[in-house]
Amino acid sequence: MPDIAVVTGSGSGLGAKIAEELAGRGLTVVVNVRTDVGAAGEVVDRIRGRGGVAEAVPADVTDETQVAAMFARVRDMGRLRVLVNNASLRRRQPVEEITSEDFREVLDVTLGGAFNCVRHALPLLGEHGRIINILGSNAMAGDASRVHVSAAKHGLLGLTLSLGEALKPRGVTVNAVSPDIRAVEGADLLDCQQRVARTVAMLAGSDASHVTGAVLGVACHHA
Repeated sequence: MPDIAVVTGSGSGLGAKIAEELAGRGLTVVVNVRTDVGAAGEVVDRIRGRGGVAEAVPADVTDETQVAAMFARVRDMGRLRVLVNNASLRRRQPVEEITSEDFREVLDVTLGGAFNCVRHALPLLGEHGRIINILGSNAMAGDASRVHVSAAKHGLLGLTLSLGEALKPRGVTVNAVSPDIRAVEGADLLDCQQRVARTVAMLAGSDASHVTGAVLGVACHHA
């Protein structure tokens, strides 16, 4: 029975790099997107082209029914070992222009979506399961251009710490990776994404069974 990793928001960017890295470590990867099945298919094709195993599974993480269906598909595929909560809205908005609807939408995707996935993953995650949440510099410090994102990511930090404690008796670890990608572009951005993906893979591996409730920062700026 194959070991499955679910990576939310993995149709492009950092999520895609994480999906590809985990597939390269021998996991069968569920490439999750909200609607862009074409982008997810490209990630799947790259993984398969390198000899890995992956499947695109669209689901809006804010929609309970769709999340339940995604994890039902995971149950049919094999044994869930890793959940990476990467899906997030990161839009820049001046604080004066953020509406209540904007705030709720960012919170629903970034924090609520992560919890929805955790809730449906837990019945499938046995001992040695891994939950890894993707934070960012705006979770650890205020971001004047993304007040709502900072609030949501800081909530995700709290979810990481509290779940780490709650799931210790079950042998499930919960950690976060926090990349500092501010003002990183081009080849440096790709290098940074790869560093983050390798850090996620490290936390997903058997050698990290003693690590839980931790936040690992990934520096992406050269001194």
